[in-house]
Amino acid sequence: MTATRVPVLIVGAGAGGLATSALLAKHGVHSLLVEKRREVFIYPKARNLSFRSLEILRGLGLSDEVHAVADHVSAMLLKPALNCAEEQLAIDVNAIFAGLDQLSPEPAAQYCPQSRLEPILLAETRRRGSEVRYGTELSSLEQDGAGVTAVVRDRDTGKSETVRADYLVGADGVHSPIRNWLDITTSGYGALPIFVVFIYFRAPWAKFVSHLADGDAVQVKNADVDGIFLVVEGELGMFITMYFPGKGESADQFTPQRCREVLTSAIGERIDIDIIEVAAWQPYEQVANRFRCGRAFLVGDSAHTMPPFKAGGANTAIQSAHNLAWKLAAVLDGTAEPALLDTYHAERHPVGRFAARQSLTGPTLAVLPLSEDRPQLPADEECSMFELLIGYRYRSAAVVTDEPATDPGAVQLVGELRGQPGTRVPHVWVRDGVSTLDLLGPGFTVLTGDERWCAAARSASVAAHRIHSDEWAAVTGLAPEGALLVRPDDFVGWRADVLPDDPEAALRRALSATLGR
Repeated sequence: MTATRVPVLIVGAGAGGLATSALLAKHGVHSLLVEKRREVFIYPKARNLSFRSLEILRGLGLSDEVHAVADHVSAMLLKPALNCAEEQLAIDVNAIFAGLDQLSPEPAAQYCPQSRLEPILLAETRRRGSEVRYGTELSSLEQDGAGVTAVVRDRDTGKSETVRADYLVGADGVHSPIRNWLDITTSGYGALPIFVVFIYFRAPWAKFVSHLADGDAVQVKNADVDGIFLVVEGELGMFITMYFPGKGESADQFTPQRCREVLTSAIGERIDIDIIEVAAWQPYEQVANRFRCGRAFLVGDSAHTMPPFKAGGANTAIQSAHNLAWKLAAVLDGTAEPALLDTYHAERHPVGRFAARQSLTGPTLAVLPLSEDRPQLPADEECSMFELLIGYRYRSAAVVTDEPATDPGAVQLVGELRGQPGTRVPHVWVRDGVSTLDLLGPGFTVLTGDERWCAAARSASVAAHRIHSDEWAAVTGLAPEGALLVRPDDFVGWRADVLPDDPEAALRRALSATLGR
């Protein structure tokens, strides 16, 4: 049987898989993405995007499309019943992200659930010539030293097809068949003792939430029910509640009739309710012990699964995809040696493990009726939102620095972004509407105040921009003759505080080291 050949096969079209496909396409790498679901998510999962994810979408040229459907950070109110005028703020979400708005050209966070984000990423992937197939599942997988061979099956027709790819990206979720096929073990708590039911319904309930914005949430707590309504457009509704197996409760007890009773108690009056779907869910806190196995890589929940208490899941997935995509592209086009791909695990595993642990805390926990025997993060280990979202530093062979190495398995946190090698390049407005992040293209970029570095960059076929800004100098501590070499994922790969005798040679050495050449 003749095999279909692609550079990269991606399995799973959630936020991580679609982001990987779109980012590879940006770098000119064709991919085939298969997803067993028959359509994009229609319900608002993974609701809030952080500024770092918004920056990545900005780099894809998708800012206008995202902002057209995104909104403020979703708020949560507390009421005794939905039809009751009495309400108070349950969670001050804006306070959580306070102080972060100066770090980025993007808002600190915005409500943009997967139901809105996925179609944008899907359209961008297809626009750039890559292929996405829904209703298609992975049947078998083998890999060798030169690539992977997979059999994919169309779920509607039953037709199978053999696909030969140079690399495989598993973005197939918390129970990842690919991770299991590769015999990759996981660490963490695993399934958390938190048992959730999502009730999707249709009803004329908009009048009760007409003063709220799309994406806001209302916790209803009274003698009969404790749960959360998520405000969505139209008559479609979503209610989240919990059950407790220790009390003899189960998800099977949420029959359509039982769900209507729960919703009636939560709304506070009887209205016509059509139950569309009931889905049981249990959060996991687990991290794969390897993000790479041969020519296969894990992205998203297959690599790092975490409860949504700090909006970490989709955001961490998108950022891992951003880290991996440019490295795969560089190896596939011969710019980098295959050893560069080892730095994906070296850089993202500590971050994924850190984010997963931090997800055991967060403001949402305060409004859930949880027992004290659940896995908890000690209070003295809880980090700031800055540290969680961007205050970390990569240490790997793809970061050139003379500083002594630290524990390679532990995340290294920084108090500020000052252009340190391994950190996201600082954001500074260089002119109206243009950030330093906007100066970065799909390749490496030199940021400097000295034309001699720009000449060296041109000779090395690297983009360069001169920045004359007191703010840039203050933030980075760079003199005009200094320079930053920024990687395609917006992270500083090398820093030169002075101009050497031969800047071109120094730049070429840094590039070679970063690319594993």
